[in-house]
Amino acid sequence: MMREAEVVVLGAGVAGLTLARLLWERGRSVLVVAEGLGEASRPPVALVNPLRGRRFTLAEEGEKALEAALAFYGRHAPLHLGVYRPVPEGERDKVAKRLGGLRHRWEGGGVVLEEAFWLEPRPLLARLAEGLPLLRRRVVAWEPPYLWLEGGERVRGEVLVYAGGGRGAHLLGLLGRHIPGLVLTLLDYFPRALSYRVYLAGSALGGSYLPQEEGPDPPPPTEGEVEWLLSGAEALVGYRPQVASAWRGVRFRLGGFPYLFSVEGGYALTGLGSTGFLYAPLLGARLAEKL
Repeated sequence: MMREAEVVVLGAGVAGLTLARLLWERGRSVLVVAEGLGEASRPPVALVNPLRGRRFTLAEEGEKALEAALAFYGRHAPLHLGVYRPVPEGERDKVAKRLGGLRHRWEGGGVVLEEAFWLEPRPLLARLAEGLPLLRRRVVAWEPPYLWLEGGERVRGEVLVYAGGGRGAHLLGLLGRHIPGLVLTLLDYFPRALSYRVYLAGSALGGSYLPQEEGPDPPPPTEGEVEWLLSGAEALVGYRPQVASAWRGVRFRLGGFPYLFSVEGGYALTGLGSTGFLYAPLLGARLAEKL
């Protein structure tokens, strides 16, 4: 039997489930198709911070994205507000000009972004998936208005939305970078996130994302990556936290913002890389309004 819906979303990571939840809340008929809940969206901690990199660059539409993320995720998961960023001596005036309208305060040798936050992705994704029609199957072809599933079955949607990552990008001929990330889980706990080169938040240490062109399968962690993370943590807090375990995932990144564009049969919301949790509510709401 072929399943049908007004909107069929391919992908159950943070982008796909956010969009599906927003559509479902609007009373739309929606079906999510995915092999599992998004692999790259399941690190131990997600840091939602619009101030990016060592240069303190404010992400495109970063203020709007943070506002949307606060409002949406706050309805579905606990948010741990406040991200502390050290500011190198002599750069305070320069950094202050880059903060835009972000709520912040200066503290010691750095700045606290008062509405940036961290959350735990796995319970969030489970909460977003509650009640949604979810078909756990592998898609082998994108032929609007159909998705062909492994085994020869089909799913039909009036609109198809690709919200997967790099593993299914070949279905639409999308070319991007596969970026492996390593997050160490720790015995220590940091209730307020600290971020500069690496980040410490909750029981997680992350920030090592290195180019990889081979494909969507994650390579094993290297000693160099682990050392890079631990030395970054030591620079932040003055010691090396004790490591309990490691998580490895691969994020998919396209050329640039807005990561939301038309494709044959519908739309794609993909290629966000490490900014997926920041942008998913803003872009998901925009697409939901279109649909």
